[in-house]
Amino acid sequence: MMARRKIDHGGATAAGQEMRETPERARHAAGIVDRPTGTAIGAPVGRLVQSPLDRLAARGTISPRMHSAGQRLRGQFEIGVLGARDRDGELPPGIRGTGGVPTPSEVQLETLRAYKSALRCLGAHVGAVVEAVCCHEQDVTVIAARQGRIRDKVMGVLEDGLKTLADHYRLTGRDDPAPGGGEPR
Repeated sequence: MMARRKIDHGGATAAGQEMRETPERARHAAGIVDRPTGTAIGAPVGRLVQSPLDRLAARGTISPRMHSAGQRLRGQFEIGVLGARDRDGELPPGIRGTGGVPTPSEVQLETLRAYKSALRCLGAHVGAVVEAVCCHEQDVTVIAARQGRIRDKVMGVLEDGLKTLADHYRLTGRDDPAPGGGEPR
């Protein structure tokens, strides 16, 4: 039978042994950097994984204008559908207030309307692909496999949808990928 050791609040074990202070324990207790990511212990951890939209932009597959359109749709999804609150208290881009201080529910409803309007301008098929990548963060390869299509075809639908979305949001700029960027799809 295995004997259990119980640690009391004084730091000693039931067998009377003291716990050794290790450098890791000291750094952890002090809140010093101790993660491979370089963040401090106890610090809020941000996003450690890039979204599919961010990866496509980083590779130069989509233009900054298309990326901005996808990010704006994602922001409207988070506020309108998920109910996330914007910490700085400002209204999201494209949302107008009624003159007074808007309540969170008014902002959420107006953002939801804007989100649905953006999806309507894309149509059902294109909107489903853009929504899956931008809002639900699904990879293009996964969407292609689910639809039984070639990845390049789905990527073309996504690019066309992001261009249409950028026009809907009246974003300026060119839709050419970044110079020198762009891996094969």
